[in-house]
Amino acid sequence: MLDRTRRSIRRATTQHQPSARVVVWLVTAIAVVSIATGLLAIITQPSVDAGGTVGLLQSAAEFSGTVLGFALLVTAWGMRRGYRLAYLAAAALILLAAAHGVVQSRWLSVPLVILSIGGLVVLAFTSARFTRSSALTPTQMGSLVAIVGVGCYGIAGAYALRHEFSELHTVVDATYFTVVTASTVGYGDVHPTSEAGRLFAISLAILGPTTVAVAAGSLFGPGLQARLTRTGQRAAAHTREQTPHERVVVLGTAGPVSNVVAELASRKSSVLVVTADDENGAEQTTEDRTGETTVRIGDPTDEEVLESARLDEADAVLVATGEPAQDSYAVLLARDRTDARIVAITEDASAGALDRAGADVVLSPAQVLTNAAVDATLGAGENEGYSS
Repeated sequence: MLDRTRRSIRRATTQHQPSARVVVWLVTAIAVVSIATGLLAIITQPSVDAGGTVGLLQSAAEFSGTVLGFALLVTAWGMRRGYRLAYLAAAALILLAAAHGVVQSRWLSVPLVILSIGGLVVLAFTSARFTRSSALTPTQMGSLVAIVGVGCYGIAGAYALRHEFSELHTVVDATYFTVVTASTVGYGDVHPTSEAGRLFAISLAILGPTTVAVAAGSLFGPGLQARLTRTGQRAAAHTREQTPHERVVVLGTAGPVSNVVAELASRKSSVLVVTADDENGAEQTTEDRTGETTVRIGDPTDEEVLESARLDEADAVLVATGEPAQDSYAVLLARDRTDARIVAITEDASAGALDRAGADVVLSPAQVLTNAAVDATLGAGENEGYSS
């Protein structure tokens, strides 16, 4: 009973929060504004022109704000997939973006500061929207540590040997030398003047590209391989079958869902039915033995159940829980997890609420039958297949 009460409170709270899609678009907007502000800061003068450390921070903020913007675009992509790590990274980067806007001391950075503060407030209230695990493998974690280690090695070593290099005096110079050397750009404006400096530059030129290449392979290789595997499987399935093999997730078994699932299975669609009703689940399994149908017992509005249903891989989602409030909540949760077509079947006149929740199509069996009967009576359906 206590768990049910907590779940109800969580549902009510989540329904009044901005959707994940809105939050992703907000983060994207902050990213674009941060990039634009950084680019404009390079060609404009600050309203408070300072020297010393403050002046150095202003100069650094001119380009680092643009880098933050591109990093935010990456986190927005991760948030679109529902990753918790991307959400936390976005919060940290937006806080830095606001600080950059303040440090730049320009009127054109005011929109960035205001938008960033608003974004932090929205993120604080939408934490429950992003719960997907993004745990890194030991190999991937080791790759990230290696990149950070090489960067620290290059900066610390270059600064320690600054007297062995021309035009290298500060930590910023050491960072610049490390980046251009490790990335094999090598402008040549900072160059070693002794054997010790040359040996250090050689080690950095070897370690940098090697570490980046290995890290890129370990970080992006598994995802790319999985995507290529799925693409190959889909291509093979289309080659073997003339009829497209779509994956449909059905949330609930109310109304005419049994007939709909049976028809989908007969058309060679892969159907996953999520239902809290054990009897309906068993009946569904029995009726659809000829089709590729799987029944999963669980609450169609439970976030963990929906996560295990892999809605992001579905081609379509059908919602029919039989309860208007649950229908709306199920559509809302589904829309946060997929861009697939969402169809809701309801007996209640709640089409507006379902539309606002994110449903693409809302059907009322009673209304459909009424319209068909009226059209048939008035002769409007003679050419549309209503008459037998």
